[in-house]
Amino acid sequence: MALVSFDIFEYIHDSRQAHGLRAQDYTRYRRFCAHHLRTVRKAAKLPQGSTAGFSKLNVTSENASSTLHVEVQLLQAERAWAYAMDLRELHSRTEEPRQRQHVVQRLKAAVKAAHTLAAIAPGFCDARTALAAAAYWLQMQSQLRFELQQWEAALDSAALARVITDRLAQAGSSHFALAHAMLEALDPIVRLAAYQMRVSGAQHATPAAIAVQWYDSNMKGAEDRVSATIPEYADISAALDKLSAPTGESVAFANELHWRGGTVSFASQELAAQVDRAQGLLKAASGDNSDSLDEMVAAYRKVGKIARRCHAESAVAAQKSQTAALDALLSAYAAVQLYSVCVLSAIDVTQLFNEAQSIAHTCGATTNSADALLGWLAGPCAGSPLSDDKNAPRQPGLAQVVVCYDKIRQRLTALQRSVTEMEAKLLPAVRREIRTQQIADEAVAAEAYYTCLRNYYSALLHASPACAQYVDSLALLDIVVTENVPHATALTAQLAKRDLPPSEATDTEPWLRNLAPSPDKIAQASEAAEMALPVVRGLCVGASENTKAWVHSPASRLNLVANTLGKSASVPQRVPHLVDFTADFAVVPIKPLFYDLAAPAIDFDMSAINAQADKQGTSKLGSIIGSLWGSR
Repeated sequence: MALVSFDIFEYIHDSRQAHGLRAQDYTRYRRFCAHHLRTVRKAAKLPQGSTAGFSKLNVTSENASSTLHVEVQLLQAERAWAYAMDLRELHSRTEEPRQRQHVVQRLKAAVKAAHTLAAIAPGFCDARTALAAAAYWLQMQSQLRFELQQWEAALDSAALARVITDRLAQAGSSHFALAHAMLEALDPIVRLAAYQMRVSGAQHATPAAIAVQWYDSNMKGAEDRVSATIPEYADISAALDKLSAPTGESVAFANELHWRGGTVSFASQELAAQVDRAQGLLKAASGDNSDSLDEMVAAYRKVGKIARRCHAESAVAAQKSQTAALDALLSAYAAVQLYSVCVLSAIDVTQLFNEAQSIAHTCGATTNSADALLGWLAGPCAGSPLSDDKNAPRQPGLAQVVVCYDKIRQRLTALQRSVTEMEAKLLPAVRREIRTQQIADEAVAAEAYYTCLRNYYSALLHASPACAQYVDSLALLDIVVTENVPHATALTAQLAKRDLPPSEATDTEPWLRNLAPSPDKIAQASEAAEMALPVVRGLCVGASENTKAWVHSPASRLNLVANTLGKSASVPQRVPHLVDFTADFAVVPIKPLFYDLAAPAIDFDMSAINAQADKQGTSKLGSIIGSLWGSR
């Protein structure tokens, strides 16, 4: 027979919120439990009333086999508990002793039904459902012991219920959120019981910390004492140890992510196992082994997929319960998603960078001297990785290099957008822990560095014999030296001022090192561009007699404007704006008032005006003009 899996916490939470407890209406909830209990009993074939009379039918270990039997016991316990809470409110107004006795009797009935479920659940339910039933029984028993003012027993039950719930949190986010939402009702019991038991440090500690402290110091190793109030304590402890034991491999997975010098804690044990596996593949990755690289990429994609699923489950649970623990869990899963995105982006950048460097080396574009560069630019066309045609030897290869660097810049831009989106989902403490703002700054600095390389190889492409666009090439090289390199150097210097923990070095090897360019790499790009400047300038001057003056002195070049004539990699993004008209005067709008003010200072040539008036004669037109301007 297959074991039954039933989410007890979600079932109780949904029932309470949908049928009266949202408005603290215990009477309505008790009526719902009574009505729904009759329906479930009929479906489970356990009706207690018929036309012949009443016959009591209980759920036992012999007849329990489905989720309907779990519902029967839960509804019986909830019905009695709701009646007890309704009587407690009445007793708070009347203070009649009989009503308090009635409250205790109803709580005992609720504890009895919950204890029956906890006792029979291991026989037909899976381990997590059985432990959830035990946690539910302990919650009911804690309220009963508190009502009877049995402080030690109440604290024992509440502490063990919280420990079970924390272990069940590894099963999924809905267990974590809803179970802890129910445990918040026990916080006053834990505080008052700890006060009565004179627990040290309880006055300034949270109820969760008090419960964990009590369990560690007063329940572990004290099985004889605890068994007096919790008879199934030994069985529950064994079930907890079995649930926490790792399956398959002998390595235990911790539900933590150590990244960028910080620690992110989360609940899903499945996600923790996948993160550990992906990090192991990252450490053992080799650039020459494409199979291991594909396996590593697939592992990190699965990390992101599991983290998104857990985040979605937590978001659904957040609609049912708003707790600080759930907010922290949502933030943790968002941080794991960001971790997966960053690693995958770094891997893509590294692959594209290696591809670009390989093509450039095959093309012969990685020369170390000006003479070698001049010989390469003016030399024969052999050595192209894609073509041996003498008319277009280097253009396809260098164009592909430029395309690779453009793709790198696109990946980094997408990474910046992802960081911005994920940062909105993180709590401030998590942002500080993993330094999300610094991730975006590192991506901006890396993009500036790869822009230097992109423009450098684009300049070589324009200076190749197939293009022979030496002025465009010189303009691009001048951009690299005067704009791109200083910008990348400034951004890298700002990052260098921030202290990184020693553990950060392990995160950047061997695949993530290209995401954070060093000053030495930027200096190498600057030296290459400065070496190519005089070479291309010589080609530019020798190509045409009407060369622009700024070619001889690139520092005096004019502003560059966007090139809208082409979008391919072989066309420069910006070209020189060779027409630069600077007016010596400013255009002023015409206003009639200016003429009125200037009229007295105007020296009219009256002789010319009179001569023109004589020519007009005495016609109607002349009369009109004379009426306006006057006659002689």
